[in-house]
Amino acid sequence: MSDPAVQPLFASAVRAVRKLQDLGDPLPADVVTQLSKLESSSLSEAERRSQLETLLRPYVLVDVSIDEQGIAVCAPGAAPPRLVQHGWRSFLVRVANPHRIAATLSASPGGVYGVIDYQSHSARIALHDTLTVVPRIKDAWLDAAIAAPKELSGLEVEYKVISLYSREGGVQSGGVSLFAADEHNHHSLSRSPLGFAGFRTNFELREYAASFDFDCAPARDIQLDIREPDGRSCMAAITVRDAQGRSYPSKAMRLAPDMFFHEHVYRATGEMIRLPEGRYEVSAIRGPEYRQVLLEADVDAGTETVPITLDRWVDPAGHGYYSGDPHIHAGGCSHYNVPSEGVTPETMIRHVRGEGLWLGSVLTWAPCYYHQKQFFSGESISPPAELEYPAMQAAQGMTWTPQPTDRDAESALRYDVEVSGFPSSHSGHLILLGLTDQDYPGTSLIEDWPSWNLPVLRWAKEQNALVGYAHCGVGLSVGTEELPNYIVPSFQGIGSNEIIVDVPLGAADFQCGGQFAPAAELNIWYHLLSVGYRTLMLGETDYPCMYDEGPGVGRTYVRLAEPPAGPQAIEAWITGLRESASYFGDGRSHVFDLAVDGDVSREQSLDAPGPARVSATVAAWLPEQPPPPPAGRPVYSAPVGWHLERSRIGESRTVVLEVVLNGVVVGSQELVADGTEQEVAFDVTVERSSWLALRILRSVHTQPIFLEVDGRPIRASRRSAQWLHDSVDQLWKVKSGFIRESERDAARQAYDEAQASYLSRREECEAD
Repeated sequence: MSDPAVQPLFASAVRAVRKLQDLGDPLPADVVTQLSKLESSSLSEAERRSQLETLLRPYVLVDVSIDEQGIAVCAPGAAPPRLVQHGWRSFLVRVANPHRIAATLSASPGGVYGVIDYQSHSARIALHDTLTVVPRIKDAWLDAAIAAPKELSGLEVEYKVISLYSREGGVQSGGVSLFAADEHNHHSLSRSPLGFAGFRTNFELREYAASFDFDCAPARDIQLDIREPDGRSCMAAITVRDAQGRSYPSKAMRLAPDMFFHEHVYRATGEMIRLPEGRYEVSAIRGPEYRQVLLEADVDAGTETVPITLDRWVDPAGHGYYSGDPHIHAGGCSHYNVPSEGVTPETMIRHVRGEGLWLGSVLTWAPCYYHQKQFFSGESISPPAELEYPAMQAAQGMTWTPQPTDRDAESALRYDVEVSGFPSSHSGHLILLGLTDQDYPGTSLIEDWPSWNLPVLRWAKEQNALVGYAHCGVGLSVGTEELPNYIVPSFQGIGSNEIIVDVPLGAADFQCGGQFAPAAELNIWYHLLSVGYRTLMLGETDYPCMYDEGPGVGRTYVRLAEPPAGPQAIEAWITGLRESASYFGDGRSHVFDLAVDGDVSREQSLDAPGPARVSATVAAWLPEQPPPPPAGRPVYSAPVGWHLERSRIGESRTVVLEVVLNGVVVGSQELVADGTEQEVAFDVTVERSSWLALRILRSVHTQPIFLEVDGRPIRASRRSAQWLHDSVDQLWKVKSGFIRESERDAARQAYDEAQASYLSRREECEAD
């Protein structure tokens, strides 16, 4: 029978050996066999312990000794320090913990800690005035991570697994530090001062590091031959993973345009990813109009190119509809570590092209405002997708050359403004599209801007800009999914608050959404439409703030006679929004050519009440089966925000398409989301002047067609007019205190004018 005193040591060794196998670096089969036999041997405890240590010693890279204050002193073990460039190697770590300290074990490459650390957002390039960091980036070639479980068990001796990533090939000198952190408050148990909670200073890491001359086998530059189904070259989102699910290039070793918060990178036809020899899963997609392509790639000495043909299932541009994301950022949120940074147009265009968008509105806002505003030109641009700062990319090992593609000219950026982090932001974050001047008159700092939105909107509209509200649903949930509903919200958030004042005064054109529950996002819109206003609704992403995945998580599709291109691309797109058909959503379902009695016009006149034929071409795509549940969850949890997966009926491939008249569903039809284009039709009765739209909730919603019967304006709901009037009272109650005293009288007058408009329209309404 095994001696119980030595059994925990064997248990830790067996766990570590199994972890090495899981990570793709198994110990030799004979060593595993010997370990198994030794575990059940009848030898004495001392003999078994001695033989175990002898058996595993050749595979231990780092010997760690933890003193009574938690200081972990590291020394090189006997394992040959052989790594692989742009890949991971895993080794045993022997931990001597004579004081049985309970802590979490962490690892860091010694000497250059903190230069490349994606969890602290510092894996960002610096600006022109800090190019001195290039040598530090060049030195930060090594990454280290302790494999789970990281917790020390309190044994005097136990084994853990460390994984090391090398950016470089050849012989490289480096160090590895391990340290113990208190498992309750995450503070280092070191007696030395802390640089950050849970981490030691660079000096400490060097002092206690184990130093090595690593021999790093070189990786290969693998060219990606990415093609559209018709053979054209293009940009796409490429994800490369090994058998352990690790992404390449390492997320901890990325500089723009490769983002540490993405699993994927954006690459064009002919561009490179550097990979060590091995087998990989490669996935490719170019936004939701494509199905994901999955393939296995074996990289060996003869591998030069991985061919990838994308799988497009729908082409809205073939129907004359062109996609745009009116709300993305090049600075702020996930982009920066210090607020003077941000990425350049050369990176943003790569991301927009890689998601198959025709237009991306890059909105400068409070974080990074004074740096990012230099990219505003008052025109649309389509720059080459070059590397931002070649010296830094070269130091990071990004030596590949950006390549042009056949589809580059189809994507453009337009730099404009989001009024967020400004004095008026409490009233809702504004999006100003198509500005000719980005500086509010008489201001040099954003703190000087107005403290409520109406003056800003009127100034922007004088430039013929299209103006509205971002992330419209924030703070507008009222605890029901009913749509429309008549519960006055708290207006405590930053959604489309003051829009209820600005629309009746002719100062706001749209609100943006596609991120939250429809009842929170669409309720104000439905009420405004039902009293006759022509407010637009757009789909947006707020990348990389609301969503990190990439631009185009939320999209707006606009029908145009020709593709938006050149310096006036955004102006053409804006004109289409004002005058033509459009729809918004997640890009996984589409509604083309919505018509009433064959007429696709936005504004239509009917001689008298009566029946009408509503028709459209609809396409949607879902995989045949719902995705499997994420690890650790018993059921599949659909993505947040708008996503066609949240429209799936049970485990079928069916979704529900609805026709909405004045906010009320008057017809529905089940639709198989198999990617085919399907002609749909509904017969509805139009009793009075109305607005009409099609929707698949949580995926797509069209702009309305406005139907005026016998020349009468749309006044479809007294309750909507009253709700809007009462909401202005609540808005003033919550927001007026944030308006400067010098501006409060003008704001009160505007609020009164808006309420008077609603009361007037309430009296004109033809129905409750």
